[in-house]
Amino acid sequence: MSLQKKTNKNKSVRGSNIQMESGSSSDSNEELKTRSETETETESESGSENSSESDVIGWPEWFCDLEGNEWFVEINDDYLMDDFNFYGISKYIPHYHLALDTIRDIDNEESQSLSKKDKGKLDKEAGLLYGLIHARYILTRRGMKEMIKKLKNFTFGKCTRYQCKNKSLIPIGLHDTPGKNSVKLYCPNCQKIYHSPKYVSSIDGAFFGTSFPHFFLSIFPQYKPKYTKESEFVPKIFGFEIHRSVPKYDPSERLNSKNKERKKNQNKIEIEKEN
Repeated sequence: MSLQKKTNKNKSVRGSNIQMESGSSSDSNEELKTRSETETETESESGSENSSESDVIGWPEWFCDLEGNEWFVEINDDYLMDDFNFYGISKYIPHYHLALDTIRDIDNEESQSLSKKDKGKLDKEAGLLYGLIHARYILTRRGMKEMIKKLKNFTFGKCTRYQCKNKSLIPIGLHDTPGKNSVKLYCPNCQKIYHSPKYVSSIDGAFFGTSFPHFFLSIFPQYKPKYTKESEFVPKIFGFEIHRSVPKYDPSERLNSKNKERKKNQNKIEIEKEN
């Protein structure tokens, strides 16, 4: 696959071909493969006649093309150049300005002077920064349209529940703070959350956020599943529906009963302390 550059400016090439997970305190012991090395290998395979400055792609496109990053959408250049969109994110990135210049493909003397190991760390921070920006971008109309394309192609997979009839899943995070949990999958039909496949299990849930599925369905209600009797499972014995008087196992009821017991115990302890 030949690489194509989005702009004609002479921009430095950075990055390491790694899949990062925010909040990880231990650095990977695997050998870092920089973006420039990746391009050099590709150019040698495609032939020297195709190797030129115009063959280099921008950082966002390169990042989204990495194996395991298929769930990300490419953020628009106009959105990346507006600093207002990054408000409050800098506290999660130690070298925020260097990482931002990396994503924007802006030459920076300080980043060019870094060693290979430090460039790898900087690219991890750039990946973290891109993911947090990504969570905000997919809440815009343009970002949602890009996500619709992936939903139609079942990029995120289908719900395995029989009654959901292969409904397309939507990525969701359990936390908006990075480093808490990996990305999960939400089914709008059964409204259940499922584990993501292993090849994307290192993607942080904060890169998609907790609001995207519900905000998306409110903007595009046509993607909301219509309720039918087939959507709900009806337990039967020998072909007969079980009468309502027969007690059913409901995990939510068990959880509610536990919460009530905890509240009673807490109230008893508070009363004893007052006395």
